[in-house]
Amino acid sequence: MTLDELILDVQNELTFAKALPYSIPEQEIKRIITIAERYFYDNWKHSVEPRYLLIPNSVFSNPAFKTDRSIQLPDCVGFVHNVMEAKGGASMFGTMDLDFADNKFIGSEMFLTPFIGESIMYRTVIFSFLDLVKGFTIDTFAYDYNKNTRKLAILGRTPKGSQMVVHIAKKIPADDLYNDEVFQRYVRAKAKLRLGDLLTTFDYNLPGGIKPNYANLVTKAEAELAGVMEMMKSENTADFLYFARW
Repeated sequence: MTLDELILDVQNELTFAKALPYSIPEQEIKRIITIAERYFYDNWKHSVEPRYLLIPNSVFSNPAFKTDRSIQLPDCVGFVHNVMEAKGGASMFGTMDLDFADNKFIGSEMFLTPFIGESIMYRTVIFSFLDLVKGFTIDTFAYDYNKNTRKLAILGRTPKGSQMVVHIAKKIPADDLYNDEVFQRYVRAKAKLRLGDLLTTFDYNLPGGIKPNYANLVTKAEAELAGVMEMMKSENTADFLYFARW
């Protein structure tokens, strides 16, 4: 759905397909849609997609990076989830299988050992060993991302001889967002509230002396908006599980 098609849909909703002679200006509808876009990109999980950006090592030797240690990301980047180092080569333990490397080794030592009796002391030693090994196997970078300037600031170490991988949330195209039924309902409800504000600003009557029921219009719009917000809240759940200790 294009922007013009969405505007026409909202106008038909407000006027009951032009059965009523009042609406809000098209410019105001565009403003409502623009504000709704920013809100959905920040709060609706279906408005972004997980993607990976590969930052070449040449970026970190650029004078622009050395000035403030930040990287300008594209406008389509909504959030940054993680910043990692692209590593290759063999395992630090000399195994041929890269998947069976230090992480699995440490995990098996920590979680597959018995947890009874004097082995508690052994488990404490294992945790100390994990902290030590992290210094050799760490592959993440300390960072800070500002979604308004879209600048990724590298706060810690600088990659040496390797590339950086940035796990991001990429904004979907606006036309695809306009096709979202939840987004359409949100924009319609917001437009109805604005129409209610407009009609109550003046003592407006329809031809023939018929007076619109402003309270009914605003009440229905608020109920529709509350339904949309509740649906978004229920959909925006975590994609992982918590294991509780009973």
